[in-house]
Amino acid sequence: MDYQTEKLILHFVTEGDLAEVARTWPADHHPLSDIEAREAIAYMRKNYERNKKGCIFHLCLAVCWKEHPETIMGWCGLDGTRNHLEPEIFILLDEEYRNKGYGTECVKELLRIATEDFALSGVHGGCAKDNIASARAMEKGGMVQYGTEDNGDPLFRIY
Repeated sequence: MDYQTEKLILHFVTEGDLAEVARTWPADHHPLSDIEAREAIAYMRKNYERNKKGCIFHLCLAVCWKEHPETIMGWCGLDGTRNHLEPEIFILLDEEYRNKGYGTECVKELLRIATEDFALSGVHGGCAKDNIASARAMEKGGMVQYGTEDNGDPLFRIY
């Protein structure tokens, strides 16, 4: 089951997305081989099965525009590597899709997913101190800045 916002589809990847995963994953966008893309999809699928109410291991979703659902615009999700009960939000959009409100839509939907679908009480987020667009997306999406890293990078969470 995919999630939908006003303009986006947050998509659970499958083998049918192989070419797009190879083109867009990982975030630094050097294309993957088919074997590497299959491994990335298998990793995401395995984590989908491990996630359950109250506990997120890693939820990675392809961000697709409703008008072109076959094209992956970037990635978003909840990473529970450090804390399964209060995961970290992440959003990685291709440059051409930034500063158009898509990040805020992702944040809002990910927070909804975390609280309603997974019954989580907390979600954390952070970004580089000079990444004003990410900080604004987290704030507009419903997160509150609660502190900073030693290097000045802001930290966000829901309460």
